[in-house]
Amino acid sequence: MKTENLIATRYLRSRRKNRIFSFISTISVIGIMVGVATLIIVLNVMIGFSDNLQNKILGANAHIIVNRLDAAPISDWQLVDAKIRVTDKVAGVSPFVLSQVLVTSQNNVSGVIIRGVIPEKELGVTSIEKFMKDGEFMDIADKGEKPKIVLGKELAHSLAVSAGDDVVMVSPFGRKGPFGMVPKMKHFEVAGWFDMGMYEYNSSLGYISLEAAQEFFGMTDVVSGFSVKADNFSNAIPLAKKIEEELGFPYWSRDWISMNGSLFSALKLEKIAMFIILTLIIIVASFNVVSMITVSVKDKKRDIAILRAMGAPEKSIYRIFIRQGLVVGFVGTALGNVIGYTICFVLKNYKLISLPEDVYFMDRIPVKIEPSVFIVVTVCALVITYVAGLFPARQSAKLDPIEALRRD
Repeated sequence: MKTENLIATRYLRSRRKNRIFSFISTISVIGIMVGVATLIIVLNVMIGFSDNLQNKILGANAHIIVNRLDAAPISDWQLVDAKIRVTDKVAGVSPFVLSQVLVTSQNNVSGVIIRGVIPEKELGVTSIEKFMKDGEFMDIADKGEKPKIVLGKELAHSLAVSAGDDVVMVSPFGRKGPFGMVPKMKHFEVAGWFDMGMYEYNSSLGYISLEAAQEFFGMTDVVSGFSVKADNFSNAIPLAKKIEEELGFPYWSRDWISMNGSLFSALKLEKIAMFIILTLIIIVASFNVVSMITVSVKDKKRDIAILRAMGAPEKSIYRIFIRQGLVVGFVGTALGNVIGYTICFVLKNYKLISLPEDVYFMDRIPVKIEPSVFIVVTVCALVITYVAGLFPARQSAKLDPIEALRRD
């Protein structure tokens, strides 16, 4: 076995007169290296993209949303809140009021989705506080001369406002006047702005206190629904069903996966498709291994004939050339892993490439260095290399030593 390994390694160095073998060996290593590195980088970027998107969605939204089927306001919300809170695996509950309004400043006007919440409860179900870049989220609970509002980054920039500035919230559902409906307007003080890294939220979302929302929209003590946090986001699906069973009709629950199902399904399908497509790069590179072993067999015909004449069995000759292909595959795969890890590390820690945030929901290429990716790609590359070397290795084992010596 040790002798076979030594011969296989020695055969990778062709005779000086046959430079074509060295060239093919080098191309084989480079091909496998590039294929492995590319596959590792792309898969780690796609995993990072999926995780980044998931974290941003869960940062802005709870694991579960509970509403009425008829979308009517919930009047006995304190009782419903208590029922949800005592359900097993529920980590937090936050009631909310949700509506669309116009927000105007001295410079601009924009349509906004207003979310009225109890700040301390909202922080128990979402991660909005860590996205605050100016001001504190808890400030919306302050009862000063004007109620406070927190805006998304792009929305604040569009309105050209910052903490301490004044904006006017306008609702089309006001009171009836002699000339029809008179829109309701109220002044709010900007308490700060947040940056969730997702253009959809940054450009259209605003937070005010639950009490301020109920007063502005002319509601009594009612809410639109509840945000629920599970003890683990992976428990969201069964917990949503359990809450729905506990509350009964007319309440229904939606988990974060079903609300964003099409998006994550598309990402999963794209990841599988990219894995298959990029694996073809390694398969194409493995054709060079076939050429390399074929050239090696032709180059070493005399040596093979001598080994066979000395009593070496076919299996030994077969294993020599299989190992020769595996050495190339191992070297190419190892180099590909090193290059892939290096590029992933650089992309993860340095913002070398900027992305349009309104298109990709993030401003940089996200990378998650996942050990399982390296293991799977390495195994696939070595298996492909091994399979590629089977046919030429088998042909070398069937070489007739007498004919080889006669023709040499």
